[in-house]
Amino acid sequence: MLKFIKNKIKDFSFSYLIYLEIEAFFFTLAGYIPTRIGMIIRSFLIKIFFKKAKGMQFIKTNVIIEHADRIRIGRNVGINCNCYINGFGGLDIGDYVLLGASITITTGSHPTKGRELPIFFQRSVPKKTIIEDDVWIGSNSVILPGIILKKGTVIGANSVVTKDTEEYGIYGGVPAKKIGER
Repeated sequence: MLKFIKNKIKDFSFSYLIYLEIEAFFFTLAGYIPTRIGMIIRSFLIKIFFKKAKGMQFIKTNVIIEHADRIRIGRNVGINCNCYINGFGGLDIGDYVLLGASITITTGSHPTKGRELPIFFQRSVPKKTIIEDDVWIGSNSVILPGIILKKGTVIGANSVVTKDTEEYGIYGGVPAKKIGER
């Protein structure tokens, strides 16, 4: 029933904005509930608001999620505290993925070509981001729009990922470069 209501609301742009506000309200409210009870409530909200959610997710406090209706998430995904996840351009997160604290995952960017119109007024450009199975992203890392993190990838703490990765590669730095293999 909730999926039906969500799909009906999306048919109208003003109603979709209201939907996004409702989504933000519940995720923000649930984001401050500590302990395992808070994680259970946040996992339940994911099943309601995300495009597709399998299994159980373990989400710590203070996680900000925007455009959840464009995010697919696998089973046994751990999201640590203070992460910012924006699904504007579409985001697929595989199974057995770990996100360290304070990670930013963004799936849209602003165009930088042309001077006629200020960047503020230019529409965001959606770029789908994919995080495959068995990926670990270290704390304070940034995943830019349109990136594919292949199966088994490890991203070191404080890295900025600007290019797709190789399977089971270990990456670190700004911009992130391959520094080893698992």
